[in-house]
Amino acid sequence: MKINEHRSGAWTPDLTEEEKATLFSIAKDTLAWCVSKADSGEKEPFAIEGYALTPKLKTPLHTFVTLKTRGDLRGCIGSLPPAAALPLYRSVHQNAISAALHDYRFSPVQPAELATIAVDVSILSPVKTIPNLEAFKLGKHGIILSKGASRAVFLPEVATEQGWTKEETLAHLSRKAGLAADAWHRDAQFQVFESVVLSLGK
Repeated sequence: MKINEHRSGAWTPDLTEEEKATLFSIAKDTLAWCVSKADSGEKEPFAIEGYALTPKLKTPLHTFVTLKTRGDLRGCIGSLPPAAALPLYRSVHQNAISAALHDYRFSPVQPAELATIAVDVSILSPVKTIPNLEAFKLGKHGIILSKGASRAVFLPEVATEQGWTKEETLAHLSRKAGLAADAWHRDAQFQVFESVVLSLGK
């Protein structure tokens, strides 16, 4: 299995090729397991003990799992502070289940779709608060907007894939948080992070 790795910045979890392949296998196998399980009603547990879980794969880190069908988003769920970071392998396992079955924007993935779904695993650096938006580097940073009880996040690659400027990114982020497009101008707090995205190579 060839795994492609894309770093948004300098940060990396420093995984070996074998560890990347293991993490990706957990994501893909979890997807097949949870979709088939939901469809059949079977309750067999996921056999996580069958994977080579190295100390790095047990390091607590936040992750996102993104599902796409023919390039179109099919599900994306992840974890961020203040939630506690799970061991890397378990974070990927749980987010793969959530992306397949619990993304409110989409119906649950069906078994017939599995052959057409591409999986990306994003591993996040520690999140840091920035003093102003000059510190937000488009394409390098993922960004979290918080304002009152509202909160939203974009992964680093979102703005690049959409061709957005920084201002357009922040407007879309505000809308994603359920706010007005210009809400980012006033009384909003921002945090940023870098990511490493793992995907299946050709």
